Amino acid sequence: MTLILTEILPSGIIMAADSALTKTTTLPNGNVTYFVLTGVHKLQVIEKLNAGISTWGMGAIPPKYTQTDIWLQDFIYNQRGNYDSLHDFAIILQNELRRHIPPITVDKKTFNIENLGTIGFHLAGYVDYNGRKTPTLYHIHNGISYVLDPQGTKIDPTIVNANHDLPPDEVQKKLSQGIELPLYRNGDWFLAARFFNLVGNFFDSLSKQDGLTVPDSRNLKERTEWLRFQIRTMSELYRLSNLHLPTIGGKIDTLIITPNGVDDCGLTL
Repeated sequence: MTLILTEILPSGIIMAADSALTKTTTLPNGNVTYFVLTGVHKLQVIEKLNAGISTWGMGAIPPKYTQTDIWLQDFIYNQRGNYDSLHDFAIILQNELRRHIPPITVDKKTFNIENLGTIGFHLAGYVDYNGRKTPTLYHIHNGISYVLDPQGTKIDPTIVNANHDLPPDEVQKKLSQGIELPLYRNGDWFLAARFFNLVGNFFDSLSKQDGLTVPDSRNLKERTEWLRFQIRTMSELYRLSNLHLPTIGGKIDTLIITPNGVDDCGLTL
């Protein structure tokens, strides 16, 4: 399992990802068990674009089943002559994934719209818009686009699509109005969202009753630590659960992107 987070703030973009990869193996008696590898680079820098990209879902890309992070690193490097913008990169990645990831087959009788997606990527960085460097985010994935087409009637959910979830005009408008943009969670996001919604309500009550504000600041460095805390907390919850293994876990990689470039001080390179 995986947990990746991306947040856009007025001062910059923060991306965070765990580094655990859950794999299965067959025991001599025929039973299937699983184990967890750590050190997977789910968050990477696209140096040419001063951007970041993180991945959730399938741990290997067919037909050779190359580990996804290694495949992505190779893609970023080998395609560098074919992209000059985030949009270029998103479309090229979409098309390449469509070549390798077969369409999801859906049994209409057992169709569950929430469980379609098998692979996805957060692609975030800055573009020039209205004379200003403005953040933008693409979510390149198969499955339902809950932001752009929650009913799955306009965008084919069975194939990979380069969904421009947060275009620069929308981001610029909301930031100028002081509207907080959503925290993007993917991978094993549902439990994390429920847990931290409850935690957020508790912290709100602390702020009102005791004057204690958590997290303390919208400073990028401190906010990065807050995202680390969220991933670390979920890792520990799984480790202490009946699952026992840290299926979200390993080193937590983080990335800060500002109009001036990328700060990869929290990234394993």
